[in-house]
Amino acid sequence: MNTGKNTSTQLDSSVIYLFITVFLVAFTTLAFRYANDTPCDEAVFVHSAKEYRVGEIIKFNDRTTGAQEWKWNFGDGSEGSSQKDPLHIFENEGEYEVRLFVNNACERKEVVTIKEKIVLLDSTKFPVFELPKIIVVGELLKVKDETKNSTSWEWRFGETASANSISKSAEYVYEEPGLKTVSLIVNGDLTYIGKKKINVLPLPESKKPITKITRERRDKRLDLRKAPAGIVSEKATSNKPNIVPFITEGNFKIKIKMLASKRLDPSAFSAYFCEDTNPLVVANGRSTTFSDFCKKIIGKKMDIEKLNLKRNTGSNCITTFDITY
Repeated sequence: MNTGKNTSTQLDSSVIYLFITVFLVAFTTLAFRYANDTPCDEAVFVHSAKEYRVGEIIKFNDRTTGAQEWKWNFGDGSEGSSQKDPLHIFENEGEYEVRLFVNNACERKEVVTIKEKIVLLDSTKFPVFELPKIIVVGELLKVKDETKNSTSWEWRFGETASANSISKSAEYVYEEPGLKTVSLIVNGDLTYIGKKKINVLPLPESKKPITKITRERRDKRLDLRKAPAGIVSEKATSNKPNIVPFITEGNFKIKIKMLASKRLDPSAFSAYFCEDTNPLVVANGRSTTFSDFCKKIIGKKMDIEKLNLKRNTGSNCITTFDITY
């Protein structure tokens, strides 16, 4: 019986000692963590940069009292930082919420606005070409690139989105008046696009010259009211030719191009042909009527190489013309 009592007493003592040991270990651990834990009332940080733009270095500085542990989140999906004063570069423009966790107890948020990157361009790398300040609708515009070491070209003349020419020298005929932008891309470099303005004037209207107005004199020798029928003979018809508006070959070319682009009707030429409104003409070495010539060119882009007008002396009437296109 004494042996059983001794065994029970030893077991109770072991359990008590075990509980005491566990309590002391837990208390020691808690005391250690409490002694080393540094609480914070408020996390504070500042930031500075030469410019808040894409690609610029931004410095962040923690100003939290008693801070010993840091966790930075820059809000741009990049890997954060555990440094006290990290440096960071933003790759895109926009607004970013930067967060700082201090000692796993305090947090601070601030929004940083990043502007787009400033690109410094070399003025010597822009395409070089000459452009007149004004031109008339239908007039042929010729341009040529003078850029050194250029191997490819894209010309745009401000009337279409696609490139109008991909050669070093280009030609273009404007169909509508207005201020146009001529642009040139050389060697496929979109950073350096040459741009110039040209004022396209409307086609001037042809004005008929004012002829001298004369008043017929009455023949005082006869009283026409009393004269017998047939006594007064009709005056002979004047041999003076009908004078029509004069048009230069340059303006005639413009009108033909407008005819081809369906912005002018063939009847607009009748004022220059006098009696024969459908004369024979020579087009690309072949004889044809003016009406047939019109049918062939309507809807096509015209590039006129040569034009010779033949007129009647004194009347300006165009009897025929020779055109190569």
